[in-house]
Amino acid sequence: MRIQKVFFLLIFLVFSHFSEAQLNNTALLQQVPVRERNANELRIEVQALGFLKNNEYFNKIADGYTLFGYQLNPKLSYQPSADVKVEAGALLWKDFGASGYESISPTFTVKVKRAQWELLFGTLEGNLNHGYIEPLYDFERLLLNRLENGIQYKLHTQRLRLDAWVDWVNMLYRGEQEQEQIHGGAAVAIRLLEQEGRGNLGDSLYLTLPLQFTAQHKGGQIDASELPLTTLVNVAVGLELEKKYSRRVLQRLYTMNYLVGFKDFSNELQLPYEQGHGLYVNIGADTKYQDVMLSYWRGDGYISELGGRLYQSASTTFKNPDYLEEERELLILRLMKDIALLDNLTLTLRLEPLVDFNDPKLEFSSGFYLNFNTDFFVARPRQ
Repeated sequence: MRIQKVFFLLIFLVFSHFSEAQLNNTALLQQVPVRERNANELRIEVQALGFLKNNEYFNKIADGYTLFGYQLNPKLSYQPSADVKVEAGALLWKDFGASGYESISPTFTVKVKRAQWELLFGTLEGNLNHGYIEPLYDFERLLLNRLENGIQYKLHTQRLRLDAWVDWVNMLYRGEQEQEQIHGGAAVAIRLLEQEGRGNLGDSLYLTLPLQFTAQHKGGQIDASELPLTTLVNVAVGLELEKKYSRRVLQRLYTMNYLVGFKDFSNELQLPYEQGHGLYVNIGADTKYQDVMLSYWRGDGYISELGGRLYQSASTTFKNPDYLEEERELLILRLMKDIALLDNLTLTLRLEPLVDFNDPKLEFSSGFYLNFNTDFFVARPRQ
């Protein structure tokens, strides 16, 4: 019965009108560009994200709901030199159907960019920019937990990419009931093999070793909370193999596979599992017309406070908060399409049906995103 449902799922999606999609988060990234040509310029920047994400989930692990609204981040920026940028603004988060704004938060970033590294202080290039896999970092944090504030270091060489960061989530003042809360981690990608194609028709082959971890800390020495100190760590190690093709209908084939782990290092355990692990296997193809990726997850006692909710062994739902499912097994088909409406405006469409092998009925999520990024010259201060 399970095989029949999976087969029907694949056939239905291949021939559906959503099948022109591709899985790629690049179109949704909102970064802090530092451009040499903008040195000594005062500029206004606007980053806007319109979103509609519908989760049709009916299991006891992850809630089904709809996120519909927009996030607007206007900023004033100044580059005192070719490799340093200072910007300040505000993030306005509006959910349709709700009165007022969900939140209005200040943003401030100082970014230093050199040939091989970048340093950010203040509001970080967070969420999807880190490049985590979903069991470690939930895609929906882009919509629900957009801002990260702290410090970030990024390194780019021919063989190595590194993103190390600390997000100070909650500041603790003397005698407060709430605990100090800190998130952090690092995502590393080591290029083991790189065979670049020659000429316009050359094919390229890449083999990469990804190493990722996140950590969460809750506690403090000057709080009035009776809750114990909490320290959680999630890690992933994998192997990514991809082949790129030039000037063909088939543009890329890849497989990206990971071993994932969770460990609770708290002195007093509060979670239902002290440790857990998972296997995350992905195969995909990018074509001229559509990109498709098939993901398989098998988890055992796995928990991640920052990770995608579907991968958890402990419920995050409103109606079944105490439900546990130690062994989780999922098959997810991912389809996405990026449409460049303008140079600075992109429409992203997604459809992600899934089968939960413990309760084999068809569930899915769909997404519609408009991402707009622009800036324009205001003035050049006198030297």
